[in-house]
Amino acid sequence: MDTQQPVAVGAHVKVRYSSDAELSREHWPKESGVVKEDFGDQQASVSDREWALARRYAVALDDGRLVFVDPEDIEPA
Repeated sequence: MDTQQPVAVGAHVKVRYSSDAELSREHWPKESGVVKEDFGDQQASVSDREWALARRYAVALDDGRLVFVDPEDIEPA
């Protein structure tokens, strides 16, 4: 996805996400959901720490989970 164009809140998207810490990022499955929040403006203010890194988007997956993802892990559905 072109990270220069932010995804709009309310947009249907596919995200790469996995809670399996053993699985490498390129093997994460794509899951469908809806963007609930874009934290783009707030992300820069918390990026100076090494722990609990901020993610740009909050996405409600179709299965009910709420996940937080970076721009490189999201694309229009």
